[in-house]
Amino acid sequence: MKQSPAERLFTLTCYLLSTEIKGLSKQDIFRAVPGYQDSKTEDAANRLFERDKTSLKDAGIQLEVINNFGFEDADAARYRIAKESFQWPNGLKLDSAKLQLLELAAKSWNNQVLEGSAQSGLTRLKSLGLVASNTDLKPFTPRLLTRHPAFSQLASAIDSGNQVAFRYQKPDGSLSDRIVSPQSLRQIEGQWVLLAVHEGQTKNFLLRRIVSEVTISEAETKRLTLAELQQVEQELSDFVQGNLATIKVTGDTEAQLALNPGEDGIANINFMDEALLAEDLLEFGADVEVIEPETLKRRIRASLKAVIKQHA
Repeated sequence: MKQSPAERLFTLTCYLLSTEIKGLSKQDIFRAVPGYQDSKTEDAANRLFERDKTSLKDAGIQLEVINNFGFEDADAARYRIAKESFQWPNGLKLDSAKLQLLELAAKSWNNQVLEGSAQSGLTRLKSLGLVASNTDLKPFTPRLLTRHPAFSQLASAIDSGNQVAFRYQKPDGSLSDRIVSPQSLRQIEGQWVLLAVHEGQTKNFLLRRIVSEVTISEAETKRLTLAELQQVEQELSDFVQGNLATIKVTGDTEAQLALNPGEDGIANINFMDEALLAEDLLEFGADVEVIEPETLKRRIRASLKAVIKQHA
């Protein structure tokens, strides 16, 4: 199957990342990446490679040339991308809609390309001893913060227009079985939320509180209009903006990296679910101190007492 320019660049990037220590020669690349094999002559492949190098540079991905004593000789030069230099472009911001699209694209790449030409090219590199035999391309596919296993099934149900069933844990710990018509997935303040119609009412469900597998039924979803969706999403945004926690954070700690406080060490955090925020803050131990709200203070204090009681 012939690769598109975008697929060729992505496959090339993955291969160069997978051999960041010794790199790949141009001939290694031409043998492994299907896009270059479609070139009729070696000169054509070389011109294509030069264009690809420029495209990668424009995208913020810098190729390194090694083992060539300062000269880019066709036979001696080897290319690589150091993993520590592979980062999102400066200034890039992704909203929830773009994150959802990227997540679906990543899943599609895993399911399709890895089964075809990209996987066969990796096999060639392994046979030549250029990459380790246990190398897998999956670590180089996009990794987004949608790690909950329910995400994929919910996204599929939204796309197909079918109802779903799952078990949901309420903030008080009780469980209930829900059959809902999923409408959209969005990320708010670091939490993925499902907007769905349940028993005639539009509700929001945190993916972190789905404690079972999601089952897609044959029943069709009741679709909300665009205006209805926008109204519910605005109401949710207003609700989250109205919930503000003020946290004092100790400097030079993991908590500082995660919560990004101001110069005064104070982090202001909007939240949707106070119980889940408390769980997250407890992981930082004494490196964080809740200033307000009082309800969050009491919740964390109660959790700490419960831990002490269990281990006393």
